[in-house]
Amino acid sequence: MKYIFLSLLSVFLFVSSPLVLAAETAVAEMATIMMRLNHYPTAEEKQYLEKVLTDPNATSGEKTMAGALKRMQHAVGGEDAKQLKELIDDQKATQAERELASILVGISHYPSQNDKKRLEALTK
Repeated sequence: MKYIFLSLLSVFLFVSSPLVLAAETAVAEMATIMMRLNHYPTAEEKQYLEKVLTDPNATSGEKTMAGALKRMQHAVGGEDAKQLKELIDDQKATQAERELASILVGISHYPSQNDKKRLEALTK
């Protein structure tokens, strides 16, 4: 019985690890994009954000942030800002997603030095 449990646990960890890594990677990559941000994302960065938007494994929070960041022109506004504020208050979202949304909704043209410190913490 003990070996069956350990075998099942190993399989579960093997299967679930890529999903956790993918989520952490999307948040970390978006944080990196935001650290380099200068008014709006580059064309290459927008391609990455589009991949997040179409990724069936991406969370709704990741998709909300990817869409807002992709459409950003100097600042996030309108419906994107509203959705980011809802994400910040969503207790089902991860702490990293809420933190990234909080930073994104407050950026004007480029991140502040304080924002960059907060973003750097999300890349680790």
